[in-house]
Amino acid sequence: MDREFFLKGETIQDFLEGFGANRAKFEQLLAESAVSEEQVRGLTAGLHVLVIAEPWSGDVMYNLPPLVRLAQAAGWEIRIFHRDQYPELILPYRKDGLYHSIPVFIFYDQDFKELAHWIERPGEATQVIDDESLKLRRRLREEHKEGWRQAEIGELLNLAKPGQ
Repeated sequence: MDREFFLKGETIQDFLEGFGANRAKFEQLLAESAVSEEQVRGLTAGLHVLVIAEPWSGDVMYNLPPLVRLAQAAGWEIRIFHRDQYPELILPYRKDGLYHSIPVFIFYDQDFKELAHWIERPGEATQVIDDESLKLRRRLREEHKEGWRQAEIGELLNLAKPGQ
């Protein structure tokens, strides 16, 4: 990473232009994100944070505002790169080595040496989402088992018909 490439990224204001109808929600979440002086005390100023994101992502919507507030309070510079425009950027930061999850926050020092990175959402949130998704899938399967079985049989029959 170098400064020249970093500066090709969008500022938060540039990125907001692409939010369309979701901009008001993002701005609300940004207004609700607060960082205390105590939280930023002792943080290194002058860091650079490269963000890989897309405006359509719910995780970007909810997890970018706290970073923006933290960066403002700590004196960090943020640049945002669209994942779909820069697909090579996300490759080293695939979640579980597979998923192109966003947002990704990559922290660099003043010499653009990578210090750390963060992917998608807090671990606590991922655990709750995974647990609740499993409960929902189990409930829906039980509630719709007969209808879904018949739908499956219909789809399999269509696949098995000769000449199609």
